[in-house]
Amino acid sequence: MNNIHPSLTLDEIVKKLKAAKRVLIVGHTNPDGDALGSIAALAGVCEALGCEVKCATPDRPAPRLDFLVRDEYEELKSGKEELFDLICSVDVASYEQLGSLGFLVDKKKLDFMIDHHAEGTPFAPCYIDPEASAAGEIVYDVYRTAQEMYGFDNLPEVSRNVYTAIVSDTGSFKYSNVTPDTHIIASELLEEINGAEDGGMTTDEICRNLFGRRTMSDLKAQALAINKLAVYENGELGVVLLTKEDVTSAGLEESDFGAAVETPRSLDGVKIALSVRQSFADPTVYRVSSRSNCDADVSAVCASFGGGGHVKAAGCKVTAKTPEEALDVVLKAFSAAL
Repeated sequence: MNNIHPSLTLDEIVKKLKAAKRVLIVGHTNPDGDALGSIAALAGVCEALGCEVKCATPDRPAPRLDFLVRDEYEELKSGKEELFDLICSVDVASYEQLGSLGFLVDKKKLDFMIDHHAEGTPFAPCYIDPEASAAGEIVYDVYRTAQEMYGFDNLPEVSRNVYTAIVSDTGSFKYSNVTPDTHIIASELLEEINGAEDGGMTTDEICRNLFGRRTMSDLKAQALAINKLAVYENGELGVVLLTKEDVTSAGLEESDFGAAVETPRSLDGVKIALSVRQSFADPTVYRVSSRSNCDADVSAVCASFGGGGHVKAAGCKVTAKTPEEALDVVLKAFSAAL
């Protein structure tokens, strides 16, 4: 696959969207708040530009993020891409993160990608800003650029989705990816959201939905993650290994464990935190989420496996015959990063 793709400007992206009639926006596997919020926000911009929009992700979003899922979400099968005259991805760092939607690249149907990850492999014409705290920041720039070019009014729901994306990927503005621009953008969005009279969520309600609302499945998943937590490298490497049997035996689903890496991340003394989750669709594939509490670059490790992300937050997949083999591969790679 050719990894050399041209860079686009914000103006070029907006012009492409304005010229389209039917747009498809796709995200990455195991979609998080940034992916879903950014997709929903960009969809709102497209509608303001006169486009009909559909959205799709390779995996079903976790129930706790259902407030971000547009009614238009659908399972995308090969062949349906012909219904759209523009297809783009948001918050996807590499081809591997497209999962079952990789056929869009294989068929050369993906028109452009918007992303903010420093480590990744472009798979289409792109706008990538690794200084942005979240893909939501870039979509915010697309939103404002479209307003300047075509003169439509503020869109409170777009602002809510952008704010949600940023709050999600910055962990309520407490992660190291936060910049002064992040706070400036957030302050503008906060004023616009809380001053809206359309009856939509306020910023405190958004944060409650993201961080203060837990289902029984969430709590059971956290309990299982705590039970499966193990530490290595003198307590500096924390790992939660979850097999398909672990998950099903607990009466849970694969999507319940998107935040499993936060359990080892919160353990005192852990410098690198990992969750290693066996795929339900292919038991030889293990999804790895990594977080760094130090200067170790987990994105470089994930990139070596075809994944990507940020210096302190990244993901990838590894292939192994057994859970023990997967754990061994992961431990060796991330121990070296320490």
